[in-house]
Order: sequence, then structure tokens, then C-alpha cells
Amino acid sequence: MYNFVDTTTGPTGGKALPAEAMKYNGVYLEDEIPGYQTLYVSGRELMESEVQEKEITGIDGSVYYGKTYPPRTITIGYQLIAKDNAAFRSAFNKMNQILSAEQVQIIFADETDKYFIGTKVGNETPDPGINAIVSEFEIYCPDPRKYATTLKEFRATRNDEGILEATIDNDGSMPACIDYEIINRQDNGYIGIVAESGVMEFGKREEVDGETYKQNEMLVRLSDFISAPDDVGGHDAMHPLYGTDGTLTTKTWFSTQFLTLGTPGTLKGDANGGLRTVTIPVDSEGEAGCKNFYAYFHLIFYAGLMGQTGEMSISFLTEDDELICGVNWHKGDISGNTAYYDLVVHNPDAKPTDKMAGKVVKMYEYTTSHLANQNPWYWNWGHCDIKKEGSKIQFFYWGGYPAYNIPEVENMVCKKIQIACKQWGNRSGSQLLTYFGFDVFNFQKLNVEKWRDVPNRYSAGSTVTIDGEYAKIYVNNMPKQDDEIVGTQYFKAPPGQSKVRFYMSSWVAQDPTITVRIREAWL
Repeated sequence: MYNFVDTTTGPTGGKALPAEAMKYNGVYLEDEIPGYQTLYVSGRELMESEVQEKEITGIDGSVYYGKTYPPRTITIGYQLIAKDNAAFRSAFNKMNQILSAEQVQIIFADETDKYFIGTKVGNETPDPGINAIVSEFEIYCPDPRKYATTLKEFRATRNDEGILEATIDNDGSMPACIDYEIINRQDNGYIGIVAESGVMEFGKREEVDGETYKQNEMLVRLSDFISAPDDVGGHDAMHPLYGTDGTLTTKTWFSTQFLTLGTPGTLKGDANGGLRTVTIPVDSEGEAGCKNFYAYFHLIFYAGLMGQTGEMSISFLTEDDELICGVNWHKGDISGNTAYYDLVVHNPDAKPTDKMAGKVVKMYEYTTSHLANQNPWYWNWGHCDIKKEGSKIQFFYWGGYPAYNIPEVENMVCKKIQIACKQWGNRSGSQLLTYFGFDVFNFQKLNVEKWRDVPNRYSAGSTVTIDGEYAKIYVNNMPKQDDEIVGTQYFKAPPGQSKVRFYMSSWVAQDPTITVRIREAWL
């Protein structure tokens, strides 16, 4: 005989959840399935551990190597009452639909600040021909731990010894992975993170003899283009047949100022718009031009309507306007949402009649939507960069760094930079891309002879993030695993209180802003 429990009501007449009601993948079954109620839950309790040991002949007992915890199975006991066969089958179908999701968050009403990760596996088969049952199903959790639904944050400050340090309070029962966010307030070339359980190092350690190395110099920023005049009727080195009688302007999107198309100007060729050319200033030693350089830029290239079109480009030029390399974004699809990203290098065989003066070594196709898995150039993940070292030109696309050896550019000296934003033909108004432009442009000159010893790879304003769970480092959201120094150990925060210390390059006078985050875990 089945024993059924009446569903109680809350103070406002709404359905009150049982103490152990389960939220599966974001929903409580009681809220979604008429007649469903949790009766009991087992398997959430403290687990037995499995000891790793080895017996050695001639030694009493055994050698202890540690302990591990097996997977966890949580059993849910429930009742389901329906008024008739159709309602019962409908409720069961709904329950099967909800429980079909795999490796999802499992939260219980008596502990809403913690979750397991699991998948529904086994269940009892109800007796046929009845509309009221008491039964069970199982949730399999390959990871036996439960986790806090929110992250804990800690800030690093100077301790009494003058060392930059963060104190971590882990109130969980298990070691927790540690994530770091380091916002550099000035140029920095080295990050050291030290705790009792390990050492992590990124960048370049300073030489023991304290030799000073030349630093990369920031020579051009987006503000230089914003203040530069329009190059009306000028020569667009990448697209010599495009119109340049238009203007560039600034517009505010997402509370951020972007450099973008102002007016298209006279119709000419396939595209027309604004062009601005900035001459690179001399460096601190009075030398003009850069054989080797690095440029980082942040941009948006987005179509709010199908069929919108537009184009923009960045070109790096010699003194006599020869194209060394550059990048180009363009969308000529007048019915759909397909765009292209060109990686462009010097073309010694270029002809005056060519629409593209450079050689496109790679063209990527993508969708100009607002989705991160379709468009690498939407706010706010539109990061990009380019680097020239001798004959090697390295680009960036969607987490990767395609690089090409172009012998013709090895000794070419960059003296100018162009930014252009164009509309396709006369397709203005709602036919023009909703957003396209740049909100960051930073150009650095590199000291080629000292490049491997230059420490200030983390420029002022850059953000370094370290993912402790997956042992990854990112700079401005771009992967930089090559910065990791051999021997680095990604340690965890043990239960209780622990301290983590931070070290930077010796010349760093302004402490970076360092935030440490953990997600507590329990058995």
C-alpha cells in the first residue's frame, strides 16, 4: 500500500516546497509537474574515502599515499498523484523531459547556496494501471563534491612586511581552485604568485645581474586617430580604388567611444568613406619608424539587420605608402549575415588596377550577429592584434595566432598607419552595418635585438586572468600560455585560511589591482 503526503500551501496560498525539494537544471520539479512532491533524499551525506596505500615487506602496517573519494549517487524519493491516466502520463512525460538534461546543476531547497553536478540515471518502474505512486530515481555525480553557487572574492594589499598579499578564507571542506584577475596600472613584465603549496610564474624573470633592458615604446593610440584630420581624397594603401572623400567620426555605443564612419563622400569603386593616416612619431632615442612592432586593437563589426553591408581596415605602411601588412573586415552580403576577415601582407606584384593592393594570405568567414560563438567582433569580446618581427607577421583570430613568413617585409620600416571605414556603394542608412569601428588602438615599437629580454609584456591597463581549474593564462581575454615559466604549479586554496603573495618586475611602482576568487566545495 502507498502512503501519500498532502501538499501544503504557503502563507499566500502558493505551493510550499518540501525541505529537500530538488532544483534540476534550474527548475524545481514541484513547480513544473502537477502532483509531484519530493518525499526524501539520500546520498548527500558525508562519504567514505578510499585510502591509497602500499604494504612493504618487513615494515609494520603500510605506507600511506593519500585518499580519494568515489563518485556519488543521490537517490530521490517522490510521490506523483494525478487525477486520471492522461494527467498521469502528461506529468511523467514532463518529468522525463526535465530529467533528460545531463551534467547539470542540482540544488536542494534546504541548501540553496550549494550545488552538485549530476545526471539522472536509474529509476524504479512504477506499477501499471495506477495514477498515484511513490517511487525513486537516482542522480549520478561523477564529481562527489558540492559547490558554492557564488564565488568568494579577496583583494591583495600590502602586508606589514610591505609584500603584496591576499588572505583567502576557504570555509569549504575541500581545496578550492583559485582564479586571479590582475589589472596592471603600469607596464609590467613578470608576475610571480607564491603560496605554501606552490609557485606560479609568468612573463620573464629579471636577470640576476640586474641588467636593464629596453622597453617597448607605445607610440600611437586611438586618440591620435581621433584627433587626426580626415585624409580626404587620400590614397588608401590597401584599397587604392575605393573612395576616400568621406569622413570618420566618433560615436558612443555601450557607453564607449568608437571611431567609425562619418560620411561616405563621393561614390567611387565598390566602397567609399573616411580615411585617416597617422605618421608614427619618433621614439625616445629620436629614431623614426619601426621594423618590428606590435598593435592591439578592440573593435566591433555587427549587423543588426540581415543584408547590412560595410567595410573597415587597418594598414601599416612605409614612408612612401607601400603596404607592409594589415587586416580587413568586410561584409558585402546584401541578403544574409555573412562577413569576412582578411589577413593581408605586402604584395610585390600588386598592380594599380588591383582592388586589393596587398596579398590576402587567409580569409575567414563568420556571422555578424551578437552571439559569441558566431561573431568574434561583437561587444565586448572584440579583441585583436598583429605583430611584425623581421619577416614574421603574426595575426590573431578567435583564440589562435596564425603566422606567416614574408621575406619581402623583413627590412620594411613602418612609418605610417591608416584606419579606414567605408560603406558599400550607396548602401547607407538601414543598409549600413549597425555598429562598426574601433574603441582601442595601441601601437608599440619593439626592440628586436632585445625582444626576448623585454619584460614589459603586460602593458598599463591590460588585464591578466589566470584560470586555476584549467591552468590557463589570458591577457586581455586572449590566451598567452607561452608566458608560463617552466615549473609553474597551479595550486589550490586549502580549507581554512591561507595566504598568497604576488611579485612584479622591480620597476613597478604602482601596484596592480589584484582580485582572487575561489568557489568553495564540500563533501
